[in-house]
Amino acid sequence: ITQTFYDEPSMHHADRMWTPGFNPAFEKQYGYSPMKYYPALWYDIGPQTAAARNALFGFRARLFGENFIKRLNDWCAAHGLQFGGHLDQEEPLNPVPLNGDLLKVFQYQTLPTVDDIWWYGRSNPSYKIVTSAAFNYDHPIARAETYSAYRGLTEKIAYQVAMDQFAMGINFQIPDRTEHPARAALNDYVGRLSYLLQHGRHVADVAVLYPIASLQADYHLVGGVDFPRSENEQPPQIMETAYAREGGFAPGIDYQDVGESLYRAMRVDYTYLHPEVLVERCTVENHKLILNNRENREEYSVLILPSGETLSAAAAEKIKEFYNQGGMVIATGILPTRSAEFGKDKEVRQAIADVFGVSPDEPLKADVRRAQDRQNFYVFWYYIKTNQAGGKALFLPTTHPWLMDFALKQVLPLRDVDIQEPMGLIRKGNEYDGALTYIHKVKDGRDIYFFANSSPKAIDTKVVLRGRKNLRIWNPHTGEQQAVEFTPGEANGQEITTVRLVLPSVRSVFLIGE
Repeated sequence: ITQTFYDEPSMHHADRMWTPGFNPAFEKQYGYSPMKYYPALWYDIGPQTAAARNALFGFRARLFGENFIKRLNDWCAAHGLQFGGHLDQEEPLNPVPLNGDLLKVFQYQTLPTVDDIWWYGRSNPSYKIVTSAAFNYDHPIARAETYSAYRGLTEKIAYQVAMDQFAMGINFQIPDRTEHPARAALNDYVGRLSYLLQHGRHVADVAVLYPIASLQADYHLVGGVDFPRSENEQPPQIMETAYAREGGFAPGIDYQDVGESLYRAMRVDYTYLHPEVLVERCTVENHKLILNNRENREEYSVLILPSGETLSAAAAEKIKEFYNQGGMVIATGILPTRSAEFGKDKEVRQAIADVFGVSPDEPLKADVRRAQDRQNFYVFWYYIKTNQAGGKALFLPTTHPWLMDFALKQVLPLRDVDIQEPMGLIRKGNEYDGALTYIHKVKDGRDIYFFANSSPKAIDTKVVLRGRKNLRIWNPHTGEQQAVEFTPGEANGQEITTVRLVLPSVRSVFLIGE
């Protein structure tokens, strides 16, 4: 036995998640009692609501990560085991009532793991959160429980699932023992993907801030509500477990839409960045935001701040530092106006105003501009602010893929990987039928590009890679190698390499640096 696997511990069964030691532990950590802030878990208590919920929900998530996940991980490490498993219901927009902080919870888990169950496409939003946890906390292996209870599992779907998983950062499958005709071939295929994509450094131009402060501030409990009713009328049943399992309500939250627009429509890879990781592990160097991990050192040219009203003051200040030193920042939907800490709302509003030039407290300092998609007759308005260091900050009212692509081209004219295909369609849930995706890693000094076409459409296109590359095709379906056509060139003052990418439906390929 070399690894462990646990399945679906969760918080939405409230009796499992309460300890009488919460109040003393909280007071020891923060220096004050949480008692007077408990009403904020059910009600809006005024200007302190966001900070109170962040303190209470955030501390609960921390206890879960340290006293459950870390304790098990430490025991396994002491006994020569790698520890991992997956939580319950990773897909809902708001994980607070389910798993606490779905990204930070894997800080102490050697093997972050996600569940892929029921049908193809269901788990798409959650892959990136869990694999981003692995990237954030420098865990080289990210796993997926796969094919369990799949409805109508076929050879085609099995390959589609594997392609999407590994392109989004999964590099180890824990497969259900479902039988299908190509099991042996599928095992060889997944083995080759795992061999090449475990460890190494993930390359992505874009970081998307994980909006945990807004998620914690927006969630509230529903139990104990006394609904008005007529005489002799029975009170309605409050489905607290179901409400929590679906993440409650998340008004204005768009981080998953941002992710889907980037990855499946624009074909731009990214990493969700936890705000604590932004503050504690990231530095600003040469107009880039650097994730300073020992193995997975990532360099981001663009930081995206998804919609949300709440942000920690330290994260707001770090965003301002990045912008002031020439960084590129994009915000969507709603700009933060509240702090995750008590008494720091003004600090957050000022930092955000300094970056984006949009504030409820000051006159508008950003330029308002118009963007028009003439082909589809879309017209969008957005805000832009620049500084002398070369920094740009764009505030977009919507995550529409065309506007996102328009904005990204302004701040990232040359991408690490630029697939020269028309923008892809975003299909969700049961309507999802595959996509053209990729991941770029650097391992032992060699570039590893994995391109996967899980869609029903054959692909014959050009891909522009930043830098001068000498590449060879490695076929994960057969294990064979062959030469690849590539053309060196220059764009935006930088060297590039253009490659012809030919992929039939439900096929994939590696391009490996020589």
